[in-house]
Amino acid sequence: MKNKLEKVVLVYQAGLANVFEVDCFNFAPSGRTEKRLLQADFRTCEAFCRGLAAADVSVASAACNVAGDVARQKWSGELEAQPFSDKFRPVFNKVRADIYIGFLNPDVMTDFPTPERS
Repeated sequence: MKNKLEKVVLVYQAGLANVFEVDCFNFAPSGRTEKRLLQADFRTCEAFCRGLAAADVSVASAACNVAGDVARQKWSGELEAQPFSDKFRPVFNKVRADIYIGFLNPDVMTDFPTPERS
């Protein structure tokens, strides 16, 4: 039994958000083994994830715009295409946002190798 959270994903879902502990950062449910830690409004989940990031947990953000439980659904990294995205304040820690969501931003904090660091 592990005692420390290692990876979490903040998943936006229409007007609410979820925080899941995951084994890996997959958009598809296979191999993710997600466990919901919290479901609440955007700001509550974002604050929770910022606290986890401060505790050195790897944090990524995604979205899933389907009705019902999103735990076993396919998630998306296209945050700007989601409803209410102007209200999102995504959290990333120790995960390159540009790789995770497809943006090109070399200033994002990373623990993945980059051409300069490999």
